[in-house]
Amino acid sequence: MDGFSEAELAYLRTHDLARLATATAAGAPHVVPVRIHLGVERNVIGIGSFLLAEGGRPRRYRHNVQDNDQVALVVDDFTEDGPRGVAIHGVGRIHAEGGERLNPRFEPVWLAIMPTWISSWGVDTSPYAPPFSRWVAEGL
Repeated sequence: MDGFSEAELAYLRTHDLARLATATAAGAPHVVPVRIHLGVERNVIGIGSFLLAEGGRPRRYRHNVQDNDQVALVVDDFTEDGPRGVAIHGVGRIHAEGGERLNPRFEPVWLAIMPTWISSWGVDTSPYAPPFSRWVAEGL
């Protein structure tokens, strides 16, 4: 994935639990834990959800992304050496098909996140050093 360092990619491949932040069209925030998937498409982080019996419930983050495509995602943990993680700001797009590529048990609808800004700490830097932050895409 362009934009991510090799250390960030390695970290993300071993940590699939994240927190996804979206907002309504009016700006009301919503945060939810999600599982992330790399490599579905080049430069895309995929988020899907399990196909639940009787259709489950609507996913609020999907509705939010349709109204406001700006999203944020955080993957982090705390080790004996200190905190580490990756924060991503980006553009979200809902896809009506293809969720089963993320996981065969997922429903077809999935969210694609195209990163525009990445920041990491304790991954490419020591845990308490300033984060490694940068813009990775323009014009999205």
